[in-house]
Amino acid sequence: MHMLSMRTAMMTAVIVVAFGAGWLARTSAQQKAPAPLITYFSHEQVDASFAQALASTGSKDLFARKDRQGRTWAIHSNSRGKADEGTVHSHEDWTAVVVIMSGAATFMTPGTASPARGSRETPEGGQLIGAGESHHVSKGDVVIIPPDTPHMYRNIEEPFGYLVVQTP
Repeated sequence: MHMLSMRTAMMTAVIVVAFGAGWLARTSAQQKAPAPLITYFSHEQVDASFAQALASTGSKDLFARKDRQGRTWAIHSNSRGKADEGTVHSHEDWTAVVVIMSGAATFMTPGTASPARGSRETPEGGQLIGAGESHHVSKGDVVIIPPDTPHMYRNIEEPFGYLVVQTP
């Protein structure tokens, strides 16, 4: 009986030591895992991206990556001029976070304005813009456009440059 209890005590000690060693190895590996890398673009690189956009189609990818689900996240530099006024477009299957970097324009959504229903302000203090409405946008403004929402710019004051952060 004494031998059985000694064997049980030894097996318990071996299990505790093995578990502790495994936990220590796992903790040590977690502490040594490298942090994800951060991407940085200097203002010179951003300015160059806007210049390339202006010289080409009006849009230039500054950054694009796929997330773990295979969805694309991107940042586009856009330069628009008078020739682009009134061109209605939308972004299929992705939300656009638009940050106005220079110039100004009237942001418009086609359609018929509906009568105001309740508050036109988001809980964060943003203003909602519905169909048939417009809003003056300029440097520093942010516009969040849901997928498949037609919109356009008019009364463009050049140089009108904005970043579009494409989010799934």
